[in-house]
Parts: sequence; structure tokens; C-alpha cells
Amino acid sequence: MIEPISEKLDRALNLALAPNEQVVVKLHGVYKEALVCTNIRVIVLKAGWMTGQWFGTDMFQCPYRNVAGAQVNFHLITGYFELSAGGMQNTKKSFWSTDKSVSAAKAPNCVSISGRDRAEKFRKACAFIMHLASGGASVGIQPSGDSINTLERLAKLRDAGVISAAEFQTKKAQILSRL
Repeated sequence: MIEPISEKLDRALNLALAPNEQVVVKLHGVYKEALVCTNIRVIVLKAGWMTGQWFGTDMFQCPYRNVAGAQVNFHLITGYFELSAGGMQNTKKSFWSTDKSVSAAKAPNCVSISGRDRAEKFRKACAFIMHLASGGASVGIQPSGDSINTLERLAKLRDAGVISAAEFQTKKAQILSRL
């Protein structure tokens, strides 16, 4: 699930990535917002007036081991994705509010979403995040142990729509080439 994001956010992301860090999920929000999952952390990027970023970009990042939760709060046609981490006080957010204390667009750990298809993509990203937060194998890193179990986990991620069939085939070829 890699989608194009705004050029400004893409530049900020590329500057923030470590040399061996791989982007696995990249989803855009309603405004200049993006959710990015790499093989080592979750990143929420924001830019633009609607997100409270007049100049530059804002980046909230959290390693999977510190993730306490990931959820989509979606109503009739709008909602938001929210990442929870230790030490963060989560409060009820609103897609429509301009009040900084309750605006999902202005919250550093949220991404505003609109449309049921967007909500479904973000729900799949939540499943991926929670899988890695609970100690699941990280995509892009060959875990020690049984290659068959790794392939099974990757197949589940493919079936859930978290990774594409092409990404699955690439990883499968890499794993099989090491046997």
C-alpha cells in the first residue's frame, strides 16, 4: 500500500529515512498529511495551513515497540487515523473542528481521512502496525528462524492487503535464494 503523497511531505520523508530503512506503507490523508510505516517505525507527516503547519513540516514518529495502539475512528463519510504511544494523552478528535485541542488535522499523531475506501486502507495499516507492535516479524528484515514461517506471515500480510503481490513475490524470492 504505497500511494503518492505531496512533494513537500515526500522530501521531508526522504530526509528522515535511515540508510537501510524501507517504506512499506505510505498513505495520504485529506489535507497534506501522510501515514508512513517503515520496517522500523511509524511516521505521521503534516504540512500546510489546514494542519497548523504554516511553514515547513511536522513529523511524529514512533518505533513499533513503543506503539500502544492504532485505530481508525470513522463515521458516515469522514474520520481519522490515530496512533497511540506511551506518554501520549489521547483525547476525542473531530474531523470538522478547527480547535487545535480536538482537530484531527492538527493533532501530531492523527491523519484525517474521508471516504470508506480510505478508511479501509487505514484499517489495514492499523492491522500491520499492531502486528509489528506485538512483536511480529518486520517486513524487510529477515528474521532468524524458519523461512516457511516467514513466508506464511508475509502471505498473511499480502492477503490482508498490507503488502502487494509484487512485494510478496520479491520477499519470497529473497528468502528462497538464501536456502
